[in-house]
Amino acid sequence: MRTALALALLASAATLATACDGPFGCGGFSGGNDRVLARGNDAMILCENGGFVLTMGTENLEGRYGYDNTNSAIVHGTDTNTATVAFTLTEGTDGTSSAPELGAGAWTEATLDQVALDHADTECTNLQTRTWWTATP
Repeated sequence: MRTALALALLASAATLATACDGPFGCGGFSGGNDRVLARGNDAMILCENGGFVLTMGTENLEGRYGYDNTNSAIVHGTDTNTATVAFTLTEGTDGTSSAPELGAGAWTEATLDQVALDHADTECTNLQTRTWWTATP
């Protein structure tokens, strides 16, 4: 289900924009500060709330992330199931990012409209319903 959602977000961003066309629009959008990255059919959402959702093939991973204290271009994602580093995302100066733990290939930021970001933010909001979200670290 998540794989389908991630692919739909990336593949249909342009089509989703038409869902709110018309004189009244949609309004009430969320997710404006979420970041969606893609690598082929893989998708990663770095949520404004500090959580992440990663979909790679049939694997889905959720957790929390934070920026390196000495270098804001490095993001550390922690797997909530194992409490280990899931990925270290290093942002390059060319607009691509790499995460060796996730295999070869560059991650690029997906340009999504407000509607697609709103749909991605649903995944971010869902993180807050997980038991691990409210557990004391």
